[in-house]
Amino acid sequence: MNKTVAVIGAGNGGTAIAGYLASCGLNVNICDLFPKYLDGMKEANGIDITINGNTSHQRMNKITCDIGEAISDVRLIMIVTPSFTHSMIAKACASFLKDGQIIVLNPGRTGGALEFLTTIRAQGCTKDIITAETQTLIYACRKVKKNAVEVYSVKKEVELGAFPSNRTQEVLDVLHPYYPQFKAAKNCLETSLSNIGALLHPAPVLLNIGRIENDKRGYRYYWDGITPSVAILIQEMDKERIAVAEAYGAHVSTAEQWLRQSYETEGDDLYQLLQHNNAYADIKAPSTIDVRYITEDVPMSLVPISELGHIANVPTPNIDAVITLTSSICRKNFRKEGRCAANLGIDGMNVQQIAHYFETGIIG
Repeated sequence: MNKTVAVIGAGNGGTAIAGYLASCGLNVNICDLFPKYLDGMKEANGIDITINGNTSHQRMNKITCDIGEAISDVRLIMIVTPSFTHSMIAKACASFLKDGQIIVLNPGRTGGALEFLTTIRAQGCTKDIITAETQTLIYACRKVKKNAVEVYSVKKEVELGAFPSNRTQEVLDVLHPYYPQFKAAKNCLETSLSNIGALLHPAPVLLNIGRIENDKRGYRYYWDGITPSVAILIQEMDKERIAVAEAYGAHVSTAEQWLRQSYETEGDDLYQLLQHNNAYADIKAPSTIDVRYITEDVPMSLVPISELGHIANVPTPNIDAVITLTSSICRKNFRKEGRCAANLGIDGMNVQQIAHYFETGIIG
């Protein structure tokens, strides 16, 4: 493998992935389109990363806001940003991409790899590019300083799919020396519809909105915010997601199965699995509803699940209710702004055509 990789995004996940890959001996170019996220790294000439209680300083090959500079002469490009920035990043890098490059969205949320490819093609990029997406971020982590990140846990297994699906193994071959946890999904429909963040983020924020806005002391997001009643709504949304996946022939795990696969936890139901998951113990609730749990996970996760459901005539009333309520509260049209069928380039297709498109990359 080319020993230089690019990591786009200097937030929690991007800093963790950049630091880890550097610790593996790779030359890492870290890039963020917003300079403030890089200032601390430039001052420290690298990243301090803590994994399993051990902290090390990892120097970066390049620390830059110039995306063309960051992705030049690299094969692997790891994009680790909120999914509402994927289209913007695609537009920014389209003219610099070269044949054979691999772009991995960590994670893609729902429809990420398809949206990214659709966007670069609309910008006139005709290069042989593989776009791929992970089902979730491999780390539970947080930046603790401007140049420092702590990894609380590493997921045992994370599904990855490429668009089209016959390119998935190429991506895994490049990643496996560093991330053997990545496993092949059937296609990007499976990774997209395995998006557990769509369940665990918007509904708990919505149902705790009074507490978020009034309780300045804060609370533990999962352990305090997801009560038995909140867990019931999440489970009902999960049933709708599973039904949508089944309509497209995608095999996805339930939220309960995913928690057991990803973490060292136990319990008889979703609520207990969350309460016994020590990886979630120290994750604090947001202090505002203007947070990516809403601004990202509603338009980029719930909306495309709902859209796919509507195309397949699969009812998604609970998912639709969360989209409607959060849109009203935030005074946004999340359905129009997000990954609706038109924005994904699948408007007018039927179930069979969409499934074929994700499998082969061919429309029709």
